[in-house]
Amino acid sequence: MMERFFYAPPEAFSSIGTVVLPQDEAKHIVKVLRLRAGAVITVVDGEGMGARVQIERADRDGVYGRIISKHQNLGESDQKFTIGLALLKQQRRYNFFLEKSVELGVTGIIPIITERIESRSWRPDRAMQIMIAALKQCNRSRLPTLHSPTPFDQLVGSGVLIADPVAETSFWTEVNRINDSMVMLIGPEGGFTENERQLAISRGASLVHLGPRRLRAETAAICSATAFMLTGYNRNTQRLKQ
Repeated sequence: MMERFFYAPPEAFSSIGTVVLPQDEAKHIVKVLRLRAGAVITVVDGEGMGARVQIERADRDGVYGRIISKHQNLGESDQKFTIGLALLKQQRRYNFFLEKSVELGVTGIIPIITERIESRSWRPDRAMQIMIAALKQCNRSRLPTLHSPTPFDQLVGSGVLIADPVAETSFWTEVNRINDSMVMLIGPEGGFTENERQLAISRGASLVHLGPRRLRAETAAICSATAFMLTGYNRNTQRLKQ
C-alpha cells in the first residue's frame, strides 16, 4: 500500500523532532483512515521538506508524531517553471489549472490581470486549499509560489514567453533552447489584445505558439507546463546515462 502524504505548515514542526498535524488533517487520520499510534506517515511542509513520521498519539484531541527521518525537496525536480494565467470567468476552470499545475511540478503561479478578463474574483484561501490537496496527492513537498493577481504590464520583459496563436516561433523551439528555468504567460478567453502583444514585444518578451489547434486558456497553461517539465526530465535522464 502506498504511503499517504499529509501537510503541516513549517511552524508545526518542533526543534525536538515532533510534529502536530493541523486539525483537518488530524480529523482525516482519526475518523476516515482510523490510523493509530505506531502508524508511519509522510508529512510535508510545503517548503521542500518531507518527513517520515511515526504517530505517537491519535485521538479527538489531535494527532502528534515523532520524526523518524527528513528528506529535502522530496518529489521535486530541478526545473523551475513559472506559469502565469489570466483570471478566468469560470473559477472552476482556474481551480482545475491550479490542481494540475501542482501535479506537474510548476514552481510559480501568477494570476494575471489583462485587458480582456471578465472577472477579477480571486480567493487566495481557496486556491491554497486546492494546491495543498494536489501537493499531497502527487507526493510533492514544495508548494509553488502563489503570487497575488498582477497586471500584465508588470510581468512582461526579456526572457518571458507569451502564448500567441499567430506567433511564428514554436513553444517547442524555446523549450529545447532553455534548460532549467522558464516563465510563460497565458491570456484569458480571447487571448491578449494587440496592445498587450506590442507591449510584450517592445519589452523583449518572446511570442510563441502551442500548435495548430485553438486551446482553452487553462489547457494552454497545462500543456506548456507539461511540455517543459517532461522535456527537462528527459534531458536530466539522458545526462545520467552519459
